[in-house]
Amino acid sequence: MNRLPGAIFVVLSLAVAACAPVQLFPADVRNGVENDFDFSTWRNIPNARIGQKVQLGGRIVQVNGGNGSLTIIATQLPIVQQPAYGPKDSGRRSGEFSIVYPGALDSKWVKAGNRLIVIGTTKEAKTVVVDDVQRSLPSLTAHCLHIWNTGGKEIAEFPYNAGGGYEPLEEETHCAPH
Repeated sequence: MNRLPGAIFVVLSLAVAACAPVQLFPADVRNGVENDFDFSTWRNIPNARIGQKVQLGGRIVQVNGGNGSLTIIATQLPIVQQPAYGPKDSGRRSGEFSIVYPGALDSKWVKAGNRLIVIGTTKEAKTVVVDDVQRSLPSLTAHCLHIWNTGGKEIAEFPYNAGGGYEPLEEETHCAPH
């Protein structure tokens, strides 16, 4: 009988932990992120919001490399909790933004269609070429990226177990060198 309260405590602790938000990034990277960041306002007037630490979700459109850094062009997607955690394409285009990652990444992580969540600091709009058209996009410098190697699929389309011939979903966090 004395073990029953302990067992209940363990079960409740596990249940609470299972409901806790997914932590993809180290605590020091998450510290100071603007929780009420308005992407639409930033997209319309990008230079008015310089220096804010933000978290955004997206789908990679294209990647340009050079000089030891990458410029990732992404379509902004909302970050959802269910049915799977991560950016989800809701069918509405919110706009594109550029991410400057000061480092190199394996090509499998920076393929068009992959989903990502970035924590970074907003900076001045960046002129980029997207589909042979020069554009000015809101820009941020990445502190960390979490990338799902989805190949253009939704994260929720991947099964949770890798057995039975299912294709496992690869994901990885990459933080910029200090």
